[in-house]
Amino acid sequence: MREKEIPAPPKPVFLRVLTLLGGGVGCLLAGIVVSLVTGDLVILALSVILCVTFTSKGVLLKRKIAAGQIYSVSGVCVGITPKILGRYKRVELVNTDTGDTVQFVLPKKSAFKIGYVYTCYFDHHINNRLVSVDNSQVGYFNAELDLPANGFLGLENYGIYQGTPTKKH
Repeated sequence: MREKEIPAPPKPVFLRVLTLLGGGVGCLLAGIVVSLVTGDLVILALSVILCVTFTSKGVLLKRKIAAGQIYSVSGVCVGITPKILGRYKRVELVNTDTGDTVQFVLPKKSAFKIGYVYTCYFDHHINNRLVSVDNSQVGYFNAELDLPANGFLGLENYGIYQGTPTKKH
């Protein structure tokens, strides 16, 4: 399974951009209203800082989309391994056409189910976790490098896979 560049933003990525931009504007408006009612300039200053942060993050993501730097990984979920003491889980997807496997770490609250087909979107390559068809490890899996700040933008669920997902080892 190889990552591919996304030409136009899919729905989960577009919603992420809208959430960031809307969150920035919402923080600013709420800060202005609260500051006018209470006369507290600290609230106004904090809301401006939040607005700048959210808006700049949204603009940077929009630039990545325009530059074609959003990547997707598609496949059938064949494994979910939660970390017992952590807030993360390792998800394993298999491309049914080629048998390639990819693993990445996401928060435990991510809605993955074994046997379902997913397309996951990232704002950069998910390096060093690809396994080739002949099961030779192309890279390595390092959970410390792929915490939820790894650029995960969202996923699309296409429903239950109608064939039999086979995990190649």
